[in-house]
Amino acid sequence: MKKRGPYLLALALSCSSFAAVAADQLVWSETFQRFTPTFAFVGSINTATVPGGASSALVTDPTRVKGPNGVEFAAGRLWWPDQQLGRVVSMRPDGSEFKTYNVSGAYDIDVQGGMLYVTRQNSGDILKLDLSQTFPSAEIVSSGLTSPFAIDVTADSVFWTQVGSSNRLMRSNLDGTGAQTLLTGVNSYDFEVSGDYIYLTTTDGFVKRANLDGSGLTTLASGLGFLNGIDVTDDALYVSALHGVTTLPSGTQTLGAGRIFSMALDGSGAAEILRAQEIYDPNLPFSPSQVRGVAVVPEPSTYALLLAGLGLTGLAARRRG
Repeated sequence: MKKRGPYLLALALSCSSFAAVAADQLVWSETFQRFTPTFAFVGSINTATVPGGASSALVTDPTRVKGPNGVEFAAGRLWWPDQQLGRVVSMRPDGSEFKTYNVSGAYDIDVQGGMLYVTRQNSGDILKLDLSQTFPSAEIVSSGLTSPFAIDVTADSVFWTQVGSSNRLMRSNLDGTGAQTLLTGVNSYDFEVSGDYIYLTTTDGFVKRANLDGSGLTTLASGLGFLNGIDVTDDALYVSALHGVTTLPSGTQTLGAGRIFSMALDGSGAAEILRAQEIYDPNLPFSPSQVRGVAVVPEPSTYALLLAGLGLTGLAARRRG
């Protein structure tokens, strides 16, 4: 079910060495501009086993991935909203059993209680779709919002960030009532609610943590670039940066390929574990690949046991990027 051109194989196989702490499946989304033989915007969903595993492309078919805005692991599946295709795409972690949901303008998603929640920045709303239906229709949870972007949903609350001029993190009840502001002054393209904390990344290179009510905001790491993804595991944080600074053969420094970093839950030991494609051709515009999100899938035996223990076939606890 996967289609791979030579240039996309090069995209998927261009990783640095890994220094992560768990033998899980690392998944990330990339985009870059291809200039030969024609100009095109290319996207892919890639994977590697950490630590030290070889990388490969899970999805390169342009009808399924073109402009992925991040990637998530939720309900036992991988998900990504694709702005270029105007849909949300879902599949098994091995790249099988594709499902698509036509949601134009989707920026981020979460799955909770059999519902798919979607933010739409340009429309200023949050939608939900009932996944038990074959062709679910979208229901508005909240509307009239200012640039809603990242979303995370718990058993009783919807959390989301507002970016641009708003720069805040919000929370409401599942039906959209009782909206309140938890944090202001944070431009966050991704965050995760885990246990008693909210972990978030910011576009100015910070990894932060706050209590569930927004109090106790603490900086865990800084100086990591334009951060746009985060996943929290039992013992580590994984964050993605859209791009990083690189040095061209001429000695000129410029924006280069995206990166993925891992660190302990307290932010210590931050290290780059992956660098995306960064090929320099003097005859073409420099077009390093951008990383747009990260997710960690537990090793198959781990999440199979989790599903069996919960008595579920698809609604595993969410671990997102």
